Amino acid sequence: MIKLPEAFETYTRNLMGEELYNTLIRGLNEEDYPTSIRLNPYKPCRVNSEIVKAPVPWCKDAYYLNTRPAFTFDPLFHAGSYYVQEASSMFIDQIIRQYITEPILALDLCAAPGGKTTCVRAALPKESILVANEPMCKRAQILSENILKFGHDNVAVTNNYPKDFQKTKLLFDLIIADVPCSGEGMFRKDANAIEEWSEENVEKCWRLQRSIIEDIWDNLKPGGILIYSTCTFNAHENEENVAWILSQFNAESIPVEVKEDWNITGSLIGNPFQYKELHSSSPNMQSPICHSNFFVYRFIPGKTQGEGLFMAALRKNINDAHCVSTPFSFASEQRDKVVNKLKKLKVINFGPKEGIVKGKNIIPDTSMALSAFADNSEYPQVEIDYTTSINYLRHEAITLANNAPCGIVVLTYKGHPLGFAKNLGNRANNLYPQEWRIKSTYIPEEPIIVR
Repeated sequence: MIKLPEAFETYTRNLMGEELYNTLIRGLNEEDYPTSIRLNPYKPCRVNSEIVKAPVPWCKDAYYLNTRPAFTFDPLFHAGSYYVQEASSMFIDQIIRQYITEPILALDLCAAPGGKTTCVRAALPKESILVANEPMCKRAQILSENILKFGHDNVAVTNNYPKDFQKTKLLFDLIIADVPCSGEGMFRKDANAIEEWSEENVEKCWRLQRSIIEDIWDNLKPGGILIYSTCTFNAHENEENVAWILSQFNAESIPVEVKEDWNITGSLIGNPFQYKELHSSSPNMQSPICHSNFFVYRFIPGKTQGEGLFMAALRKNINDAHCVSTPFSFASEQRDKVVNKLKKLKVINFGPKEGIVKGKNIIPDTSMALSAFADNSEYPQVEIDYTTSINYLRHEAITLANNAPCGIVVLTYKGHPLGFAKNLGNRANNLYPQEWRIKSTYIPEEPIIVR
């Protein structure tokens, strides 16, 4: 039985009520919680039906698996053919598909490691531009790797704090704020989340979350949509903050169509906008009670198939005049102008990276091979087997077939590009990035996750 902090138990039982709280506790103690993946629509493949438990009902091309394969040792995972993502967080697919029908400019504000970003990118119209930002430098590098492997060129990866976006004077049609939180929704998967939990940390988090929204609000276009989410249960970081945004910025809560059998929970606090104590042992923490036009979506382990998650969609008042100048119009402001405005930020990459010049030769960057849109026709493709693929992804020496052309080639596994190599005949120089390499020396039996 998982041991939870006493203050968390008391507060959450009062918030949820006895029945839902007991459901949560049963869910948190389940050892066989689901693994889920989402296919990349820009790198077509199909999931191995033998390991599929069921589709994830609220996300296109997503599946629960009946096992947890060794994803690290699947070359198609490194090719970006699919992404391993917790199912609850895929709910963002529903919001995007229900509300976004035209190409837009979007910002994922706290994007690492990239699960929601790639889910959003898959759901957005193809011509949309998405900026994926991560304030923490190391996490931003992980984000960049995952975005480049996903292979959509219209994604910029930046490493900035939310307030930095004010100087770009860009207005985004959509901002995703998956804000740092107290992590209660991770209790089942991460024992450290339990150890690090405290009421003081909850209060610190909801204050930080509000400051993040304050810093970025002016960059949301009037009429634009903010998707606010956390992976925690308490109302302070969830319903209270949504109510605060609605009140502080005169925003509108907008509904998302859901099916009853998805077992998604709505708001856990009542009606209408009033303030009262929510059985918290922190007397300075007050909770707004919300009216009927207040749409929030909670994923509770034991009730919903997934980890703990809270999500809400809010629309900025179309008449909101308190915004940055120079409004963004997708029709008139093209990619090069977005690139120019992003120069005021720390941009890690915007689409595939450029190659490097070595003597008289240009060595292409691996991201060019992984791009779903780049023209790599000048480089011959060489199909390699599973063992060679793993050796390549470990950045080890490899040898290609005798009939493989010399020079720079694109290595593919089951037709999906992995990266470049320079074939010298008797051996091939491995051009896979050192920082992306598989570090484990273990080679399991070939996992067949997608085909």
